[in-house]
Amino acid sequence: MIGPADFLARHGHLALRHVFTAIDVSAALVAVFTLLFLLQRSSIYRNASNPAQWFGVACFVVLVQFYLPWVTWYQRPETMVTAALVSLVLLMLTVRLRLPGAAGYVATAAVMLLLAVAQGFVRADVAFALHAGIFLLCLTRGGERLSLPRGVQAVTSLIALTLAAGIQYYLMHIVYPQATYGDTPVFQLVLNFKEWARLIAFVLFIPPYVWTVRTAFRRPTQVAAPELAFVLGSAVFMWMWWFLGRVEEVRLFLPFTLALAPLGAQLAMRQWLGEEAVDA
Repeated sequence: MIGPADFLARHGHLALRHVFTAIDVSAALVAVFTLLFLLQRSSIYRNASNPAQWFGVACFVVLVQFYLPWVTWYQRPETMVTAALVSLVLLMLTVRLRLPGAAGYVATAAVMLLLAVAQGFVRADVAFALHAGIFLLCLTRGGERLSLPRGVQAVTSLIALTLAAGIQYYLMHIVYPQATYGDTPVFQLVLNFKEWARLIAFVLFIPPYVWTVRTAFRRPTQVAAPELAFVLGSAVFMWMWWFLGRVEEVRLFLPFTLALAPLGAQLAMRQWLGEEAVDA
């Protein structure tokens, strides 16, 4: 994101800090309103009574407001852009482009691959983990409920994660071979437990995600396939984060938790309002 921001700053005669702010705000708007749209088109929301819908939106707003302040924890310009790209992938998993015949399938798959390439140049690890989770879901019957046929989606996700890995290799070994971790160990798992102060931010940040995932696995039949794919993708990224990243940098995981906010709102509606309110 630094390259495009620098280009806009030089040619738009703006301060670089203003460009970064504009990018973050624009990406946040795309992410939040895409996720709100997905919440409002979910079956639980559409079948709920009007008060229950208000409750669901309120839960969504609370989750968004809880997660967004964590962006400033080791703030980086790629965090909100990643959240926007991830939310658009969730949209493509949920809604197939309406084109005649096979064109809809081809176009939807092409958009997913374009988003994977864009994500590869922002944070390739997110694209890799996300599509690994989608691919894992496609190995089960749950993959039949995605916007693309299970086989098509499996191939698309396999290509997407290969593209992300290839871009990461290209950036590390060809474009920036001099960029290294220096004296910092690549594997951080032991340090994440050894230096207990790292866990403070994680413990404060993670409870809504844990509740959402735990409730989702208790009610798997009530979770839409795209959101289940994101749960699997987040689990893959969580494993990568604990092994290769500093666990106190919770903004790394924020795109996944934000993308699961609609699911958290739906589960809260069903769990706390009861079946009568959400099946009005």
